[in-house]
Amino acid sequence: MKLKINLTHNRAFTLIELLIVIAIIGILTAILIPALGKAFASARSAADKNNLKGIHGALLLDAAGNEGLFPRPSLLAAEYDSDDLDHDNPTTDTTGNLMSMLIARNYFTTDLLISPVETNENIRDMNEIENRYDYDAVDGESVLWDEQFQGDLSQATAANPAHNSYAHQAICGQRIRLKWNSDASSSDITLSNRGAELILTGQSPSGDDIYGYMEGTNVLGFHGDPNRWQGNYVSGDGSVHFADSVNPAGIVYQPLTGAPAGPDNIFMSEWTDIELTNIPDGMASGDNWMVICSEVVEHPEFEDTNEIMAVWD
Repeated sequence: MKLKINLTHNRAFTLIELLIVIAIIGILTAILIPALGKAFASARSAADKNNLKGIHGALLLDAAGNEGLFPRPSLLAAEYDSDDLDHDNPTTDTTGNLMSMLIARNYFTTDLLISPVETNENIRDMNEIENRYDYDAVDGESVLWDEQFQGDLSQATAANPAHNSYAHQAICGQRIRLKWNSDASSSDITLSNRGAELILTGQSPSGDDIYGYMEGTNVLGFHGDPNRWQGNYVSGDGSVHFADSVNPAGIVYQPLTGAPAGPDNIFMSEWTDIELTNIPDGMASGDNWMVICSEVVEHPEFEDTNEIMAVWD
């Protein structure tokens, strides 16, 4: 009887075959990584729109019980007859107080105010690590919002971060009457990604001012282009849009003097159709002016024409 022994050898990859496989993997990686990056960026932009819709929904909910008027910290405080309240005046209408008031009224939680496209490491959810928002202190009598909520991002640091990413319509001048309510039009803007500070860089041959961005500002690149502002905004009719410049298509301002309408830079109070003494040009007007407001200086004579301090990063 003969014993048959079957000798077989597993064929190994040759060096050339391994190099081909590595090359194929490299090509696929080069194709897929940018596509995945775009997909993630698109998802973040979509989530950003949802955040804005949620905040706008809170404004509408509050306005439904207030004759269509959007909330203002100063007006909320004025509703309470309490000797303990010392903030029922227009100087309390800052971004920090506004957002903190909405949180205190349980319209949304603190995380909604941090944009998914946020790039500033010093802007973080107030309750990211622990529940720091002090709901218990908000008693509806002497305390109407948690003043620990930080809205002034210009002062934000890693140890003392700011807690809000979004800009809102400036609560001053004719903007209060025209835009800060549920009857605002599609040419009005209620909320948006915050803006970049614009600086005068020169003049065109026709004499028009030319503006550029402050170097190193965090908001450039939120939605892809690192060299200009792009962002989402909520118009007065409640729809959410993407704008690829600070002059969004379809957003124009009709001066209250009846002068011709024109393009509206949504981060500048550039229209001066209403002029009042002792306040900066444009403050009393009704054009779109999206801000994060750190301070309000009450005007000594004219109601609702207070000077607001807009902050940037």
